[in-house]
Amino acid sequence: MRQRRVAASPVSPEPQEMARNAAEPLSTRDPWAQRNSASTEAFGAAVVNFVIVTPMVLWGVVLLAGTATYAGPGAAQNAHLPLAWYDALFVRFGPLFFMLPLALRAFSDVADETSLPTPARAFVVYAIVGLVRLAVYLLGLALGSRAMSDHLFLGATVVASAQGEAVACAATALRLTATARAAGGGVSRARLSLAMLAATAGMLVATALLVLQCGDAYATAAYFHPPRETVVAWATGFALCQCVALVGAVVPAARSLGAAIVALA
Repeated sequence: MRQRRVAASPVSPEPQEMARNAAEPLSTRDPWAQRNSASTEAFGAAVVNFVIVTPMVLWGVVLLAGTATYAGPGAAQNAHLPLAWYDALFVRFGPLFFMLPLALRAFSDVADETSLPTPARAFVVYAIVGLVRLAVYLLGLALGSRAMSDHLFLGATVVASAQGEAVACAATALRLTATARAAGGGVSRARLSLAMLAATAGMLVATALLVLQCGDAYATAAYFHPPRETVVAWATGFALCQCVALVGAVVPAARSLGAAIVALA
């Protein structure tokens, strides 16, 4: 008696499709999630460009404005100089200004070990910038040259380090916020809170230093140094100090901030 063979019924593709969809991330299946992810990445990229370019442009615009309104030292006697107190501190302690926001970030780095650049690396970068400025200053003294304003040249180093630490501290604060959202990631809530407070304080201190330095530089360019000395100090400071800080600290910090924005979203 011949047996009748029954062909196996084809497996419905629906379970296979459901299993494949379950294995895929939501962002690859949801067009709205894809759009939000793309928007967040675009926003992060815009922030990266903004924090890299804006402080340097602001510094140049301030010096240009001071040069355009140059009135000479005689006019300074009757001028209102609201940042004279800052200038007095700057003259004495300007090379060390970067230490305060950097120390605050180093404290917060205990709970954020992915900080870029690391506080140790940033210290090396800022120390190199300071040594370059000191070498140029001593060379100018040896040659008896008054080709540029050392006051503004030192100001360029303060702006460079303040920019780097403001961006790096902001990135650290955002990463710590993301860690806190993820139930702490094994770090105690008190430790996270202190680290976030330190990172935020470092960002505010560095930003305040940058703004104050720009204000002081305007008065310096407007009253105390001829336009030629101001322009030479700006160009030399950018080439020898700000570019070093840009490559060694600002750009890594800005990229870290962009990544932190995407991760937090």
